[in-house]
Amino acid sequence: MRGGQIMQNTLSPKGLRGKVAFVTGASGALGSDTARALSARGVRLALLGRNTEKLEALARELGGPEKALAIEMNVRNLASVEAAAKNAAEHFGGIDIVVAGAGMVTTELVENYSATGFVDDIDTNLNGVWRTVKATLPYVRESKGHICIIASLASFIHMPEMSAYSASKAGVLALANSLRLELDGSSVTVGTIHPSFFESALGNALTTSPLLNRASGNFGGLFTPIKREDVVAAIAKNIERRSRVAVLPRAFSALALVPGLGQRVIEPYLTHNLRKTAQKLSH
Repeated sequence: MRGGQIMQNTLSPKGLRGKVAFVTGASGALGSDTARALSARGVRLALLGRNTEKLEALARELGGPEKALAIEMNVRNLASVEAAAKNAAEHFGGIDIVVAGAGMVTTELVENYSATGFVDDIDTNLNGVWRTVKATLPYVRESKGHICIIASLASFIHMPEMSAYSASKAGVLALANSLRLELDGSSVTVGTIHPSFFESALGNALTTSPLLNRASGNFGGLFTPIKREDVVAAIAKNIERRSRVAVLPRAFSALALVPGLGQRVIEPYLTHNLRKTAQKLSH
């Protein structure tokens, strides 16, 4: 509610000007680039994360408190997220857009995960999205805004040594689908973004996994990394159009329609790569 009136239910490029976005994971490569892209469209930004130094530097770059506010927040703590949402809403007068982008990845065999390692991935990537949505939804309901959840190609294509990440991202897709039904008739829209591998600290960490390298064909062919700028563009378009799903690269879009089928289709490719590499190593 601003000036006693509910905001117009539009997020077209021109309509984005003056809106308020709540961006988690804003100190990371994708989060900060997304913040810059939204700022260029006139969006005011609540920048959330745990690295306050990076957040404050980004806030200064984007124009200071009137245009961008750095707020320390931990997505693994509900009270922290609720306090951050209240702070952002009071500072800017509301929240129109949520970009749930905080995430982490640990590459490990299922049998070798420590209890905390597996749980930490799930708690950040899945429970963190739930906490973000729960804390911001009252404000987004009021503004009839849009929730953009950063998922992954791993939501429906599951790779070796990525069980925790894949499970969390599959869960994020399920959460978004349930949320969309719960919000039917509210004018709040929900979108999910499903990128393949791209350059970032999280993406770079995956290259340390020998098994994942083998399965992906050394990150070539179908799994050649995409450009981060393309992911940012997809996020901005999702928000502007209030779209349901964006998959990058588009070659995987059809598989996203039937997640179980997507795994069955891609699994022989992954297995072939693993067996081919194993044969080379045995000689």
